[in-house]
Amino acid sequence: MPVTDARTLPDASLIEADIVIIGGGMAGLTLAHEFAGTATRVVILESGGPDPDEEIQALYQGPGTMSGPGNPDLPIDDYLAQSRVRALGGSGHVWGGKCGPLDAIDFAARPWWALSGWPFGRHELKPFYDRACDRLNLPRFPGEDGLPPSSPAPVTDLSAPLRSSPRAYSPVSGRVDPGQFAAFRDGPGQSANIHVHTHINCTAIRLGDDGAVDRLELRCLTGTRHIARSPIYILATGGIENARLMLASRADRPEGVGNGSDWVGRCFQGHCTLSTGENDPRGEAEVSFTTDADLSLYNSQQRDRPHAVLVLSPEAQRDLGVGNCTLTLVVQPKAAAAPGTILAAVDQMAGAIEGPSARRLDYYFMSEEVPNRDSRITLSDQTDALGQPRARLDWRFAREDWDSLSGSAAGFARALGAQGLGRLCWPIGSDAIVAGLRPSRHHMGTTRMATDPAQGVVDADCRVHETPNLYVAGSSVFPTSGLVNPTLTLTALAIRLADHLKTTTGIA
Repeated sequence: MPVTDARTLPDASLIEADIVIIGGGMAGLTLAHEFAGTATRVVILESGGPDPDEEIQALYQGPGTMSGPGNPDLPIDDYLAQSRVRALGGSGHVWGGKCGPLDAIDFAARPWWALSGWPFGRHELKPFYDRACDRLNLPRFPGEDGLPPSSPAPVTDLSAPLRSSPRAYSPVSGRVDPGQFAAFRDGPGQSANIHVHTHINCTAIRLGDDGAVDRLELRCLTGTRHIARSPIYILATGGIENARLMLASRADRPEGVGNGSDWVGRCFQGHCTLSTGENDPRGEAEVSFTTDADLSLYNSQQRDRPHAVLVLSPEAQRDLGVGNCTLTLVVQPKAAAAPGTILAAVDQMAGAIEGPSARRLDYYFMSEEVPNRDSRITLSDQTDALGQPRARLDWRFAREDWDSLSGSAAGFARALGAQGLGRLCWPIGSDAIVAGLRPSRHHMGTTRMATDPAQGVVDADCRVHETPNLYVAGSSVFPTSGLVNPTLTLTALAIRLADHLKTTTGIA
């Protein structure tokens, strides 16, 4: 079917299909690709057009604040609009392409980490990770641990407390390879059974008396209104917008759709980085490598091959009582430390013990956030051009986050020394963390997955507990965030959801 610009539809049009997907970003398009060429009639409803547009992008604007214990609040009012793209292809337009699977421990219930545990493990997701790699034109990652066979040698082995975790770059990105991205973005609209509607916005999910979704209310910025009906609806508008739409759909449930247990919008997690170059005015934070090992595996600037970050083993995380944390090296040696500085003393000490001259490197930490009910998306008093309440982000870190970061820094430092690799300096105080955080475009946790309806929004199959024909796709379903870019995992989950629908509904 052709792609239809919904602004050309007569007012009060009815859009019908076997499956309606709300949102044409990476998750929604992956789902559509899985149904391409089948007998299933699929409709994608996308707010934007094929390319970003300022008027449509403005629908994403909303207030935001980042806060944490002992730190001044930091206004981040630009974040909601700048961290995502409202167009067909979604944030794939600006995504850098970095991918990796979550670590096995990220799926586990960790007694020391609140609200942790996915309903399934990484081994169950492995075949879907493989298919996601194929979809994103990536080499397949190995099983529970390990690096791709073509990788340079790591500086650590898999039995050590300090380990190497792989990453790779997908070319299916508007920033990396516009041709491959366009093929991914436009492919579903070229299939006879898939109809893409652009420039159309879902403004309400309406429920029937039985609690199932009865219809979607739709609007265009031109003022026309439409209705969509289907046996199955999939919400795939991103980690912020999924929650916003569910909360704003209050006509049939005052608390919003799927929010009887008050989890929608809560546990927002977003992957922030702390960089030695940006957060250390005294120049005292760095890694001093005293091994002469080849570090090319850790060079994240070489996009044509996998690279790795350093992580603490599951046993080390358990012993330290910390969440996951990654240390990414900036593999560009710095000049020798100035005489008389702390770093010069560290280099001298390390060199005296281990021998080789030190290589001074900058690095950045990314530390997992504990799921926090008070870190959340709510509805603001502001409204957008469609009359919809704008999202408000109250991004709150807990004391456990600061403890985990400092504990992880100490764990990395001890492991580097114990394994004869070098020394780590991290002098950043906990009262200066929020001001130095650099948020990623990763929005997770706001419609969290849980087997118990009292502990989450969707079940293990991404179906909303309270709404039998509504599913959620994307990283908003992550119970915990792990510490790798979420696109590979959300793509794997979308493929898994497509398989589930094909085998349980009989629509394929």
